[in-house]
Amino acid sequence: MILRKLIALFTALLLCVALPAFAQEEKTVTLVESWDFSSGFYPVMSPASATNNYGITYWSHNFYDTLVTYDQNGEVIPSLAEKWEISEDGMTYTFTLRDDVKFSDGTPLTAEQVKTSILAAAHNLGSFNGSYGKLTTLVESMEALDDLTLRMQLTQPYYGALNDLTMGNPLSIVGTSAFNEDLSLSDLAKTQTVGTGPYMYMGETDGTSYTFVRNPYYWGETPKADRFVVKVITDNDAKVLALRSGEIDAVLGSTRLSYDAYGELDQTPGFGAATDAKVSMTRYLGFNLSAAPFDDVRVRQAVNYALDRELLCEAVFQGIEQSAYTLLSAEKPYCNVEVTTYAHDIEKAKALMEEAGWVDLDGDGVREKDGVRLEMPLTYMLEGGSVGDALMAIAAQLSEIGFEITPSATDMMTWYGLLLSGDYQITFYSTYGGAFDPFALMTNINPDVSADPIMVQVASVLEGGNALILELDATASQERVQEIYTELLGTIADQAVVAPISYTYEFAAWNESVIETYAFSPDSHYVNVANIDVK
Repeated sequence: MILRKLIALFTALLLCVALPAFAQEEKTVTLVESWDFSSGFYPVMSPASATNNYGITYWSHNFYDTLVTYDQNGEVIPSLAEKWEISEDGMTYTFTLRDDVKFSDGTPLTAEQVKTSILAAAHNLGSFNGSYGKLTTLVESMEALDDLTLRMQLTQPYYGALNDLTMGNPLSIVGTSAFNEDLSLSDLAKTQTVGTGPYMYMGETDGTSYTFVRNPYYWGETPKADRFVVKVITDNDAKVLALRSGEIDAVLGSTRLSYDAYGELDQTPGFGAATDAKVSMTRYLGFNLSAAPFDDVRVRQAVNYALDRELLCEAVFQGIEQSAYTLLSAEKPYCNVEVTTYAHDIEKAKALMEEAGWVDLDGDGVREKDGVRLEMPLTYMLEGGSVGDALMAIAAQLSEIGFEITPSATDMMTWYGLLLSGDYQITFYSTYGGAFDPFALMTNINPDVSADPIMVQVASVLEGGNALILELDATASQERVQEIYTELLGTIADQAVVAPISYTYEFAAWNESVIETYAFSPDSHYVNVANIDVK
């Protein structure tokens, strides 16, 4: 009898311990994106996927790791590579990999797989090779010295090599099952993720939402959310309604949420909000330097003086974005240099317009020259956030010095096609953000490799054309790198190649009944679900 009572008591105690574990529900967080994942789950932007690859691009760090990464202080730190050595001539990199890493398909991480992944990135980039960092064009050879040691030989020194290796696009490390023998993508890459990151995708979708689950082989700290769902909602107003109704739990990223909506949610009980402390990108006006009126540096300088950046940032960007007087923030590597800046000065802007020969002959407020009125569309890519409001304000500011500007939104490919063909006069653009600034931005000054129709024009105002960029990408001297940056950034400012507007910062809003906090990644362009503290 006593034995039976003890057994019953012991069984009851076991149930008390076990039941909560069985009853505990998986923690799921539902997020939102404007783009779907129809192009598949390979994180490299290629010519074949450029029109619709943004889905996986912004989310790739949840599924894939890189050899090295940045910490919050901007220092390169280990990731899949636990250490590395660089030869004195800057041309040989030897990486030692972690020995406790597996891909989501269960295969161990090896130097041979890393080699295949990097070679496949260069292959699948196609004509884009070099547009997202110079490194993929400089690899002469790679050798797996053993299972955990990879030697990479470059054709020349490159100051941005480690930086490029932090980029999810194009140098995420992807398992070999994602590739065919010729390094093209296998069918698997279209329906699954094969990475070493905290989450994975196994094909669960209804066409409008995608479900991602924990990677059981993940080598890092276990994330709070067991799974996450990404709902595809293209309209930003609809995203806010979905957040308020509980259909989604958070909106992460400035392109998915307007400044007005962010401000309202920040003041609404039950919703949390946060802004990253790091500059993300620089918004700017880009000019066609080959066509009137912007073939005249005085007109470009006048536009710079005409912009009231302080008013724009306060009225349109709710004080979140900060006025930009330089193409790149001083907090970016090599960019803390003194250059010419253009403070708001309408009278100086008008004087430059007069000097350039643009005058208002009939008193209608629009300047003319040689019978041509100063009227034109301001082309821009239709996107989220508060871009439309900003461009209306910019058009109003430029009208004060005699421009008649009409903002004209197009889809991404039409807009980019106009820029490539030179069929534009002025456009709204931005730097690339994250690890792309300033490294890839500077490389794209080179006409031989550039995919950037605005930055490539810098070479036309540089003495010696692209010679300075070629030297930049081939010197092993950090002192010389800084000298070249000082000259490049100085020329861009003196020649007013662009008109900087504002520095952007990523922000996020969430339902506090589901999410405690969200921490921005060092590269805050990317959504990192592991940084969500789920209640």
